[in-house]
Amino acid sequence: MPGSSLTAVVRPATGADAASIAMICSTAYREMYRDVLPAGYIERSVSEFYDPPRVADDVAPAPPEWFGYQVVEEDGRVVGAAGGGMTGPTAGELSLVYLESAHRGHGLETLLLDRVSDQVRAAGGTELWVSVFLGDSAGISFYRAHGFQPMDTVRATLSRVDDHIRSLRMCRALT
Repeated sequence: MPGSSLTAVVRPATGADAASIAMICSTAYREMYRDVLPAGYIERSVSEFYDPPRVADDVAPAPPEWFGYQVVEEDGRVVGAAGGGMTGPTAGELSLVYLESAHRGHGLETLLLDRVSDQVRAAGGTELWVSVFLGDSAGISFYRAHGFQPMDTVRATLSRVDDHIRSLRMCRALT
C-alpha cells in the first residue's frame, strides 16, 4: 500500500535529496495552508524556507540548533522530510514535518516525528516544542494525539503586524 510505514525507511538527508525536499516542503506547505493562511504569507514562507539553494545549505546538520533534514523513503524515493534541533539545554524544537499528499495519514508523519524526538533526546532534551498555525485543526489534532499540549500563542514566524498570523506553541515531555 502506498505510504505504508511497513516499507518506509527514515534516514538523514544527503545533498542528493535537496531538490526532493524543497519540492515536497513547498508543495505540502501550499496545499496544507491554502485555506488557513493568506496567499502572500504562504509564498513569503515558501520562498524563505524552501528555496532549493537554502534547502541544499540546510541538508547538513549544524548541531545543536539544527540536526539536518531527515527524510522518509518509500521504495527508494523520498516522500517526506522533517527537521529540528535544540533551542536550549533541555528543550528541542520540531521545525517541520511535510509529506507528499499521497503519503499523508499512513504513519509516516509519526516516523519522522519519532526520528526528531530521538535526536532531541540524544542531545539531552527532555521536552519537544512545535508551533502550529491557529486554524490548522489537522495539525493541532496530530500533535495532541502524540502527547503535545497547548502552551501559548505567539505571532507566527515571518508574520507582519498587518498579517495577524498566530501560532499555537505546543510541548510534550520526552521520556
